[in-house]
Amino acid sequence: MVTKKPGFTLIELLVVIAIIALLISIIMPALRAVKQHAQSVLCGSNIRQFSIGFTVYQQENDTFPYGFKDIEPGMVEPTDRYPGDATRDKVGLWWFNYLRDSMEISRQRGSVLWCPSNNEASIDRKYNDLCGNYGVNRSICKDAHGATGNPFRGKPLRMTQIRNPSGAFLIGDSGYSLVSWQAAVDSSTPAFENLKRLDSFYVPGLTLNKNRDELWQNYDAIKGRHSGKKINAGFADGHMESIVADSLEVKTNGDGSCRIPPIWKPN
Repeated sequence: MVTKKPGFTLIELLVVIAIIALLISIIMPALRAVKQHAQSVLCGSNIRQFSIGFTVYQQENDTFPYGFKDIEPGMVEPTDRYPGDATRDKVGLWWFNYLRDSMEISRQRGSVLWCPSNNEASIDRKYNDLCGNYGVNRSICKDAHGATGNPFRGKPLRMTQIRNPSGAFLIGDSGYSLVSWQAAVDSSTPAFENLKRLDSFYVPGLTLNKNRDELWQNYDAIKGRHSGKKINAGFADGHMESIVADSLEVKTNGDGSCRIPPIWKPN
């Protein structure tokens, strides 16, 4: 006589599937939170490395590096091609090119130059090393050249020119490799020398971003990268901390003028 092996009934199978689905629904948010925390920690580590690199550079050169410098005769060009997209980004040397004598920098994805919490969805920007990663404060790391009237044109600051180095934003999570107080003003279109990159000129998670037409579909700009809409920021004295993006907001007066806080304009 052949005996039947006991098995699951259809109802029992459905119950098991429902329990598994319930467990997954409970576990997945926790796993996402763990992943986000790990990415935030790694991002903070990247910022710390850059902060050290800036400190070493400043000590050796008595000044911070340029944020950007156009190509000029006799310039030593990077060996691994110019960063960004030549059709939309300027061609020249960026702040991280100057730091290579102070720290090890690779432009490969996953290196210190790439933010692991990058939420940039646009293919045009997702694989561009200038977009969706880290940006330096143009009020400190200034442009070597640029259009006449550019408020960030000139020589980079020295440490002695910064009134409060521990309160001066130097580098942090940013939509573009250069960032300034103009990205944190409540206006329809912030003034930005390279208008082609307005879709990348922002502080991730800043509430004011939702008022900018070119950012309303940019998840990285609107939702931010880290929990609590915080950014990892390195300061001129070399320390790093996690700060709320809205703490960088620039208030406007009734006459349209701006009250630029020292965190953005430290001298």
